[in-house]
Amino acid sequence: MRVARRILGNFWFIHLMVPLGLLALWGSIEQDNEYLLLCVLLSFSGAICGAFIRVVDAVRSKK
Repeated sequence: MRVARRILGNFWFIHLMVPLGLLALWGSIEQDNEYLLLCVLLSFSGAICGAFIRVVDAVRSKK
């Protein structure tokens, strides 16, 4: 669990997921492939999840 928190809460991982999702969205539009929308969903949800993990860790460290 700690390894997953460390990876998902990494600054570069969060910021890498957003362009990856945008690239998948562009590919979905260009190729008319609906399966790429799953990649968009997973990428953006990974970025949001990582951001929440980062916020929770910051709040816990302030206590």
